[in-house]
Amino acid sequence: MTRSIFLAILIAAIVMNVLSSCKEDAFSPNQTEEMSIQSLANGAIYRIKIALPDNYNSSRESYGSVYVLDGEENFDLVAKTCKEISTDHSTPNVLVVSIGYGKDRSVDYTPTKVGADTGGGAEFLNFIRTQIIPQVEQHYRADTTRASRTILGHSYGGLFGACVFAVDNSLFGNYILLSPSIWFDNEVSLELEVQNRSTNKKNHQLVFLGIGEMENAGRMQAPFQTFYEILRDTYPDINVTMNREKYLDHMGSRDPNIIKGLNYYFQNR
Repeated sequence: MTRSIFLAILIAAIVMNVLSSCKEDAFSPNQTEEMSIQSLANGAIYRIKIALPDNYNSSRESYGSVYVLDGEENFDLVAKTCKEISTDHSTPNVLVVSIGYGKDRSVDYTPTKVGADTGGGAEFLNFIRTQIIPQVEQHYRADTTRASRTILGHSYGGLFGACVFAVDNSLFGNYILLSPSIWFDNEVSLELEVQNRSTNKKNHQLVFLGIGEMENAGRMQAPFQTFYEILRDTYPDINVTMNREKYLDHMGSRDPNIIKGLNYYFQNR
């Protein structure tokens, strides 16, 4: 074999390997269904994707559900990770529900108005509560109990999840909150938690909190630590853990914490 032929074969093999790796990162479209829902609260149209377990069409069981914020960015990794955990541990998988963008995320995911592009969190929560969840649970075999529902969000999405925990704790029993922007509006999410604590602490909670070790110490780390300690020390019926990804920043820690958060959920649900 000549050197030029050998190099050509080697390059082709590398290209095929790269293409194969890229393909594996995306969740199979054969296991995904889509729909669009217009919010009655704010008029925006949201693209919803639902990843189905492998055995969905051959079984009649109901499944837990994981609702994923920033769906355009996080859906494939969440669906792929859930499938891998389910397979590796021989445990039932979940429906992964991706909520795409309608309005700007900084509007939808923030609880109070501190500028032109914030403060739509209440409308967005109402949209999830009254439209998305009912449609998913009507058209798919989703378990309809609070304990079966999970919300997963990063950054402003994590802030939104923390606010949902505080103001509508009857909706989700499980929370995967990654680098949550607890600092927003003078840590208003912590005030909301205090206002509703006496009612919320009666419920069982499962909470995974993840952050990057290299995220800003004052702006991100301090309120994150405070939120964790509040949950740990004042909620009697809670499974809560905290993870700091070493040497990683706000975006670099997102995917590792998604994977660890989902593992925590599957192990403790």
